[in-house]
Amino acid sequence: MYSEDSLESLCDGIRDGEISADDMRKHAISANASQSKLNCFIGSRDLDAHFARPNDVLKGAPLYGIPFSLKDNICANGFPVTAGTPGMEGCIATRDAIIVRKLKSLGAVVAGKNNMHELSFGITSVNPRWGTVGNPTAPGYLAGGSSGGCAAAVAAGIVPMAIGTDTGGSVRIPAAFCGIIGFRPTSGHWSSAGIIPVSRTKDSPGLLTRTAKDALMIYELLSTGTRPPAKQISTPCRIGLPASMWSDLNEDVRKHCWRAITRLIRAGFECVDLDDSAVADLNRIGTFTIPVYEFFMDFPRTLLSFGWANRINTIFDNIRDEAVRNIVHSNLSAQLISAADYSFAIQNVGLLRQQMKNLFTTQGIDFLAYPTVPRSVPHCSDAGRPELFSEVIRNTDLASNAAMPSVTLPVAPDGALPVGLSLDAPRGQDRRLLTMATSVEDVLNSS
Repeated sequence: MYSEDSLESLCDGIRDGEISADDMRKHAISANASQSKLNCFIGSRDLDAHFARPNDVLKGAPLYGIPFSLKDNICANGFPVTAGTPGMEGCIATRDAIIVRKLKSLGAVVAGKNNMHELSFGITSVNPRWGTVGNPTAPGYLAGGSSGGCAAAVAAGIVPMAIGTDTGGSVRIPAAFCGIIGFRPTSGHWSSAGIIPVSRTKDSPGLLTRTAKDALMIYELLSTGTRPPAKQISTPCRIGLPASMWSDLNEDVRKHCWRAITRLIRAGFECVDLDDSAVADLNRIGTFTIPVYEFFMDFPRTLLSFGWANRINTIFDNIRDEAVRNIVHSNLSAQLISAADYSFAIQNVGLLRQQMKNLFTTQGIDFLAYPTVPRSVPHCSDAGRPELFSEVIRNTDLASNAAMPSVTLPVAPDGALPVGLSLDAPRGQDRRLLTMATSVEDVLNSS
């Protein structure tokens, strides 16, 4: 029942007494139990054992009684945190990540911790310890990663919102694969404090919701504590279509994304081709060098801050995912990325960010639009193919490197495999981007 309701209507129902916080809790527990094969949650599949109780002191708060789930690299006080890897089993968070604390202060309730790709090092959410996350929208296909459990929990209607993390697309990719909204804010806009990291330069908490309106509502509440005004961006609006991101697409991706662009043009949006060759070349330099180099500083340092430094070797020795294990151990045994390589990559990311700023200005572009993932949702049987990672993150990594806010919206018709269309804005224009996304959502949903 509640899986069909907007976040605003759920909040209004609780405030008006038509729905109780306990009703929301029972719905989430029942929905998860009936879909336990999705492996959305790490640990006990019985959410009742972990589901927090609402703080009655916060009755009347904007999100009172609304459940949300968390990727299991995000700390919530009293909850286990594994980062999807066996060596962290038994680690219990003693404080909340900042974003969790903010949501709790608004009355929201932690429903549980979501399954994920081990150590956030992948895009499939095939987890050898806790099982492959299922795709509720496309059974038999990958849910995406690394925040796959978050996307599946929202798409399955278990929770209305989830918080994941996005390094090179790890919120937007699973959102696109599962047919929901995935939002990555401007880098640094939401603090990563209390989150087990991959890369301080590229990591950001991100939001997964059913609709763009829900995402905008959460964004405003986290920013101001109040709901957004009912205001949309008026057209015409100039949208750039980056050439590199519209090339080499699977046919269904091209068809559904171009159909969405055509509808936007008919609604009065101006969509123009954009030569992005210069920024595309710069972008490729930071894709692997920066996160892999920073992981070996940021991950151990964070464990130290939580009092888990004695587990570092145990964690590395017990990685179950073969590809993740190879990445970690090959870099531990030999310095494959030098300090000079890293410095060069950081300098180029700085140049990339400046060039992206210039591109928006000189071309008179308000937003970018492009297929979130160039290829169709992969079947689970395709998960082990080595080339899959680079194919999937090809388009999403630009916003991560350029520190831009980015949101993916579903554009495939019912019955088709999910396809996402991404919108990016210049740094710092998060609210404007989400407001724009609600306008686009209305156009795409109109008959």
